Amino acid sequence: MWSTFLTTLRINLREKSSLFWLFCFPILLSTMFLGMFGNLGATYAITTMRFAVVADAAYCKAEGAQQLIAAMQRTPVTPQECGTAPAAMDVDAGDTDLRDLLDVTAVDTVGDASDLINDDHDVRGFLTVDGDGMVHMTISRATVSNANDAMGSPGLPISLSILNGAIGMFNRQTLTVAQILGADPTVLHDADFTAAVQETPDFTHQVRLTNFKPDESARYYYALLAMTALMAMSFAVTTVCATQANLSALGMRRSMAPLTRLRQLMGGFLASWLCTFCSLLVALLYIHFVCRISFGGRWAATMLAIVVASFSSNALGTLLGSLPKLTAGTKIGLTTAISCVLSLLSGLYGSGAMALSDWIQRNAPIVAMINPTQQVTNLFYDILYYDSYTPFFRTVGILLTMAVLALALATVFLRRQRYAHL
Repeated sequence: MWSTFLTTLRINLREKSSLFWLFCFPILLSTMFLGMFGNLGATYAITTMRFAVVADAAYCKAEGAQQLIAAMQRTPVTPQECGTAPAAMDVDAGDTDLRDLLDVTAVDTVGDASDLINDDHDVRGFLTVDGDGMVHMTISRATVSNANDAMGSPGLPISLSILNGAIGMFNRQTLTVAQILGADPTVLHDADFTAAVQETPDFTHQVRLTNFKPDESARYYYALLAMTALMAMSFAVTTVCATQANLSALGMRRSMAPLTRLRQLMGGFLASWLCTFCSLLVALLYIHFVCRISFGGRWAATMLAIVVASFSSNALGTLLGSLPKLTAGTKIGLTTAISCVLSLLSGLYGSGAMALSDWIQRNAPIVAMINPTQQVTNLFYDILYYDSYTPFFRTVGILLTMAVLALALATVFLRRQRYAHL
């Protein structure tokens, strides 16, 4: 059996097509995913925007507006016309740091600001203050075009939205206070009112419901690992076909060997299992260290996941290889077809496939449960997102059940194979 193990291992590693599809292809596809989805995280990150501020008399008199703008700069700029800089306002944005939101350049007039944003497209817009102390934002045409362009500057739309929200909140608060003072100026002597005016309302709280921060692109890489596992069924198919006397000359010679078929199959199965594990391990390490996709830091569970995935894949490949009345080429073709179709149902081929996968899990959970690519994908979901290991071990149980059933059926088919002549 040891000789069979080593021989099968050498055969698998010398097969150029297997080396490409199971070692090179996952790396190539992961690299393509990295180019497609690499900027998804940056889309929701705050970027520093260059803005001009019109430092006229209205701006210099509006101490609240100056405090707001100073709060959104790492190093607040103080125009010479306005004298000393006011203390920065405490702008509460949850876990978001707004001190790097603006890089401000002071200009004298609105005309100067307009000329600046038209001549320099890196300056996104300008801020002005009216006689009532209200802040107004104007952005350039180039900025509008860039923000609406899917291939434009990542993070610009969300940064503009945050700036607009901060200005809107400040203006509403300023207007409300002015209306209250107009109706009853004596409220300024009320300590509670003064404290309430100075307090920044907190509208949102960031709550994490999962073990790890969700990554929108991670599911594509997990589906790729599932496809790699299913494609590796070809190792087991080739191993089983090599023991069947009606499929090859090698099978004829092995049928005459003193080593029992069980030992031949066991040695070949272990070698194929090792090759599958290595292909998944290479893909996983590349996805983590090069593509920067996390597996939740649970490396023991991650290693167990690829051990179970590779074992289940080889069990299914053994079943496929044992099917009677099919040629070896037909079985290899079925391996590729099954892997591609099941990967569609697990969401590998883009957002449409992901929507289909989600629909199946909501409306036809039995179909998702018997889909091995979906279950391999779920292995990594369970590690990343759940605090408990219970969902992970449930998925492990489903895959092992599939593997046991596949090996039982393969045993039935292989025991009944007899040859009247060769």
